[in-house]
Amino acid sequence: MDGSEDDVHARKMKSLGHFTQGIVHDIRNSLHVVLSASAMIGRRTEDPLILHHLTSIEKTIERTNGLIGRILAFANQSEEHLGVVDVSDSIDESITLIRPMFPECIAIEWHRPAQPVYILGDHDQLYQVMLNLLRNAIEAIGCDNEGTILVNLNHACPWVEIRVKDTGPGIAPDVIENVFTPAFTTKADGNGFGLANVFAIVEQHGGTMQVVSSPGEGAEFIMLLPLVPDMNL
Repeated sequence: MDGSEDDVHARKMKSLGHFTQGIVHDIRNSLHVVLSASAMIGRRTEDPLILHHLTSIEKTIERTNGLIGRILAFANQSEEHLGVVDVSDSIDESITLIRPMFPECIAIEWHRPAQPVYILGDHDQLYQVMLNLLRNAIEAIGCDNEGTILVNLNHACPWVEIRVKDTGPGIAPDVIENVFTPAFTTKADGNGFGLANVFAIVEQHGGTMQVVSSPGEGAEFIMLLPLVPDMNL
């Protein structure tokens, strides 16, 4: 492409990105309504057939969210979709969407700071990061076990620090070094790309990520993302 063709292509991709984000917002709102209704029905019935269908609904919505993420990734191929993002809002949206999927025996403690925490990034990608980590924490604890998921957001200038900790059984030493490796999984129905994708998104945002765990003491995922200095005083 010459310069003019590049400009036209960039404008088209930018328009596609804005258009896609508007549609995705409406779709996510609709999915949230369906999830909330499904969770409410599940708490009011013990009929195995109904519970089976509700599980199918939740899995379908989960796959749809994955498809949404891929669509956004395609639409946002240029860096022009990056903007100033309040990380608290991305975490709020992720928790709001996934909360109806939480078993009653698992609690979530979200320690949101009083002031906004701004970074230069992609709200939808950060939303996907948190959604993956929360879903991973639920699976680690187990739907039939009591537990707690702790979410903390802190200033650690020049970084913002995000911590997601579960009270599950922890990660074995021979597994923890591979948790971010693409296609590595210990789950029978897993594909090994959830945490690998999380790690890639954090790196694309100029950040770092690690996981700490001891068997029997849960696991904690820790992310550092660069703050926007002039907006986090």
